[in-house]
Amino acid sequence: MPAERSDALRTSGSSSANGSTRREELLAVATKLFAARGYHGTRMDDVADAVGLNKATVYHYYASKSLILYDVYKSAADFTVGALHDDPTASARETIYHFTRRLLVGIASDIERAAVYFQEGPYISEWFTEEQVAYIRTSETTVYEHVRDVIDRGIASGEFNDCDSHVLALGYIGMTLGAYRWLRPQGRRSAQEIAVEFSTALLRGLIKDETVRRESPLGIDVATTAGSE
Repeated sequence: MPAERSDALRTSGSSSANGSTRREELLAVATKLFAARGYHGTRMDDVADAVGLNKATVYHYYASKSLILYDVYKSAADFTVGALHDDPTASARETIYHFTRRLLVGIASDIERAAVYFQEGPYISEWFTEEQVAYIRTSETTVYEHVRDVIDRGIASGEFNDCDSHVLALGYIGMTLGAYRWLRPQGRRSAQEIAVEFSTALLRGLIKDETVRRESPLGIDVATTAGSE
């Protein structure tokens, strides 16, 4: 029996848990390679070599390189949308802070995934199906609309000064999601600390009440949230 066929049979006979683990390993390795070399600069052979498998076994888990890239994108998109969840009783400023914190902590935990997402973004229509592109674009729209709506809620309640929520939401997204370029897990400032800095700077420009703006721009005790969620 050829070696590749034998390897594939052993793989297909493994438990679903092992299969899931192997697929996750391939995805993690490919993400690092895509981030370092670019999608075009990475071959399936490179992924196989990095995990110590032959290419036939890699194709058992991923039928094409574009499917690996899509899983990178879907994982990043799902994480970002998942970070939107809010406490309905929270103020607009608290909501923005918590979202910022979850985003930056998540980005710091997987810098390569964020790098791939933005590096390859202009080209995904070439590699993904229409349905896959639509899924990613819908996720991006969901994030934008959520941030815009939170700002609008703050304006409507009198918590925030009047502003162009469309422009501010786009600026906020660029500021936070673009942090992958320089954010480092072991850097001088933690992702949590940077979230406080980002949120404080943004919210002090939005909050209408001078006392709140000066004394409690985040609306919460930062120390009590550092280890939450």
